[in-house]
Amino acid sequence: MQYITSRSNPLIVETTKLKEKKYRRDTGLFAFEGLKLLEEALLNNTPLLRVFATEENKNVFETLDSKTEKILVSRSVYEKISFEKSPEGVFCVAKYLDNRHKFATIYSGTPDIKIFCLSSVRDPGNVGTIMRCAGAFENDLLIISDDCADIYSSKTIRASMGAFFRIDTMTTPDLSKTLSDLTSKGYCVYAARVSDDSVPVTDAVINDRSCFVVGNEGNGLPEEIIKSCNKSISIPMSAGCESLNVAAASGILMWERYRRIKK
Repeated sequence: MQYITSRSNPLIVETTKLKEKKYRRDTGLFAFEGLKLLEEALLNNTPLLRVFATEENKNVFETLDSKTEKILVSRSVYEKISFEKSPEGVFCVAKYLDNRHKFATIYSGTPDIKIFCLSSVRDPGNVGTIMRCAGAFENDLLIISDDCADIYSSKTIRASMGAFFRIDTMTTPDLSKTLSDLTSKGYCVYAARVSDDSVPVTDAVINDRSCFVVGNEGNGLPEEIIKSCNKSISIPMSAGCESLNVAAASGILMWERYRRIKK
């Protein structure tokens, strides 16, 4: 087990670069913090490259297998690599989960799984919270446009509360094409938006082949995405309220499908 006390140590300098999306993509590595996320990663058999811990947290090394590099660091060093304002003292580095989080244009699967789609959702907290909802309401796959917040961002992973390690995703550079593939496979794809032709979710026909698409926090769904959907759907709300936060709306739509299927 290494013990690092220098903030200029080459490994520490390299690890701090994992805060950058480009560096994560170039190296195929990502990082996350905290005991809860470490527990979730281990429960879901996530192979860890290395784990950094402060003196008061070094007992976490006992839970790791022999393939994981264990590095004890001083508090000062930990504060340099940490993403958090109040760091917990456990920092994990892993390789991209290519078997769970895929990149593709064409949906080649079957209409037997429950899917939810995100278009240009830029806030990592929203993407992570939608992941968390997806886990709670038995979604099998999140399809994400490639201009959404990075799923490997530490903020996304933290907001997912561990769902990141359980939920499959497919990131696509052409969401319109992917939605067309879904409809050709028997899915009814609903564009979530407030419009005169939107069907209230309470009145819509919803089953396990119903797929929802939510859009950008400020601009909603672009026209080309709406045209790729079968129908539009909305969530009834009180007069004077224009819209909901995208993560809140996603949770409601997922719950409604979950409720209908469980009846």
